[in-house]
Amino acid sequence: MLLISLLFILITFMILFLTKRIFDNFTFENISTPFKLNIKSGKIIILSKKSCPWCEKLEPYLLSAKNEYVKISMNDDNTFTFDEKFVQLDQKERESIIKGLKELIDNIGSYFPTIIRDNKYILGFPEEKTLNKILNE
Repeated sequence: MLLISLLFILITFMILFLTKRIFDNFTFENISTPFKLNIKSGKIIILSKKSCPWCEKLEPYLLSAKNEYVKISMNDDNTFTFDEKFVQLDQKERESIIKGLKELIDNIGSYFPTIIRDNKYILGFPEEKTLNKILNE
């Protein structure tokens, strides 16, 4: 029993030593910069998913929004459903939004909701103050 305890302590110290060495060699230069969007649209873009509870929580805020937005919903099969406002945009603006969303998802991943305004994005549900500023100012 004593031998097992000593072996366990030795393994623990080795793990801690290796972990410390990894972090000692870590520099902030290894962190990549956030992905930059280049969407040519003056609209707020909302990426949501039908089964997302945070996206459902966002709905009342969208209904009372003063700023114009388009809502794009990702389906379970990774296709998109576009709202009527998106369909009414001109073709170049729609293509820019779709291309930007595809690049964002390819580089960052899918987070719901994602809110994009002026090529800045928020992944997930923001604080109420931030959300009201985005949608109403």
